[in-house]
Amino acid sequence: MPLLSNKKIILFFGCLTIFFPGSFVFGFPGVMASQWQTLFQVNKAEIGRLMFFILAGTGFSMYLAGKLQEKIPARFMIFTGCLACSGAMVFVGRASSIIDVYIWAFWEGFFTAFVYIPCLTLYQKMFPENKGLVTGILNLTFGGSAAVMSPVFTYFLVSKGYAFTSYFSALVSVLLGASVALLIKLPGTGDAQNGPPVSTLSLVRTISLSPFRFLWCTWALAGAAGVSLIVLSSSFGGQLGYDVTQYVYILTAFNILNGLGRLVCGRLADRYPKQKILMTVYLMAAGAYFLMPHFQNLYAISFFACFIGLAFGAMFTVSAPLVTEVFGLENFGKVFGLVFTAYGFCAGFLGPWVSGLILDGTGSDFRVVFTLFACFYLVSALLILQVKKQENGDVL
Repeated sequence: MPLLSNKKIILFFGCLTIFFPGSFVFGFPGVMASQWQTLFQVNKAEIGRLMFFILAGTGFSMYLAGKLQEKIPARFMIFTGCLACSGAMVFVGRASSIIDVYIWAFWEGFFTAFVYIPCLTLYQKMFPENKGLVTGILNLTFGGSAAVMSPVFTYFLVSKGYAFTSYFSALVSVLLGASVALLIKLPGTGDAQNGPPVSTLSLVRTISLSPFRFLWCTWALAGAAGVSLIVLSSSFGGQLGYDVTQYVYILTAFNILNGLGRLVCGRLADRYPKQKILMTVYLMAAGAYFLMPHFQNLYAISFFACFIGLAFGAMFTVSAPLVTEVFGLENFGKVFGLVFTAYGFCAGFLGPWVSGLILDGTGSDFRVVFTLFACFYLVSALLILQVKKQENGDVL
């Protein structure tokens, strides 16, 4: 069929499949947080644990997804992930306690990897000359889906209720996402050719490689510094005397560049050294964090937030083709999955948790916290330059 031989059409199908898991992970919790508080009589701290369970689920499954795609055709993994994410929405629609919501969060995070990793791997193989651009498009779709769907979730929550919103979201995800997952494969090839070649790196060997350890530490530090602004923007803006309608500009500026930066940096990664792109945006983010606590003007602070959002988005987008370049496409799934554990398990602790402890201990002195995160980005800028092949062109 001509339709299924068009790579751009197949890329569109990939964006559809990754769109809904992204909206469930990044958009649904924000819309439903107050609803869950009311339904289950829990406090904000208990609601705040949702992101931990989502990241934990993702952290546990990323390496597994990378390993499984060596044996299971990509389209079957993507279909399974889409179906499981949709099923989780049915489950949460019937939730009777906050524990059920935690189970949903882990479930969504876990099976999102079954869509994310095979898509990144397959499309890098499908577009060998534009790995960065394609990765940017997929990441923009994945991360930006919340901006599109959050108003939709809100509308149905207000007009139709909580259960209907969950069930309807699951149905649309199946009809528009899972239904096209089985069409995602390299044109003119069988299933055996749609997965990466068998990996040449074992788990122990991967961990022993210096480029992997440098990249892992970069994700732990830069990931912590980036994700923390999502949490701290409201408290920092509130401390400066701005209300919610004003300090939301900080988060908006962060998210705009977080989204657009994925596409732009992905395109740049096809033309320029990926390590230098990441080094540049990390240095820009470090400067932004150093300067931010010394300004009180909302627009100036929002301007600085743009650079942090840019670095955060670039970390996800540019790292994917960098892993392929350094470790080989045949090792991409497992290596990238292992790198992601730094974000899933460490970034939340080093960022929001540690910053909360510092703020409590210093009387909400954001200069200390933001300076710490600036240092995280400076160290990351140095470490990322060490993520490269050996002089003989082989990390092995």
